[in-house]
Amino acid sequence: MEKDESCLEEIRRIGLRIGYFRRVRNITQAELAERLHINKNYLSHIECGAGKSISLPMLIRVARELDVKLSVLVDLDDWFSDGEKTPMKMDFSEMKAMFREMNKMNADLDQMMKQLDSFDVAPDGDDEEEDGEQEATEEISSKKETGATGR
Repeated sequence: MEKDESCLEEIRRIGLRIGYFRRVRNITQAELAERLHINKNYLSHIECGAGKSISLPMLIRVARELDVKLSVLVDLDDWFSDGEKTPMKMDFSEMKAMFREMNKMNADLDQMMKQLDSFDVAPDGDDEEEDGEQEATEEISSKKETGATGR
């Protein structure tokens, strides 16, 4: 990849990260643009990686508005992701699919917890189980003894 292409790819990733953190914080593009005193279309172009460059002072302002460390927004070496797909490297459709899957997993976990809650277990269930096992063992031992002496 040529130097210019590499640079454009990094700018695109920065834009995707800005969009990701903006959405995570439930801020619209219009709201963030207003806070930054920039045009909403300019912010949109940055977030979608349309080749719009962004200055360092603007990146600092964006990081402050989104309450994110500048190093996380820039992350040129993808140090945080270790080469794996993370929200930092995903486009919006991939993030939506990931969040849908997470919601499904949460729903499955909720259902499993409800099933577990439906079992009638005493607060000290482990002790009662051990007591029951001990009683059963004593009963078997006593039967063996009476069976052996009863012959």
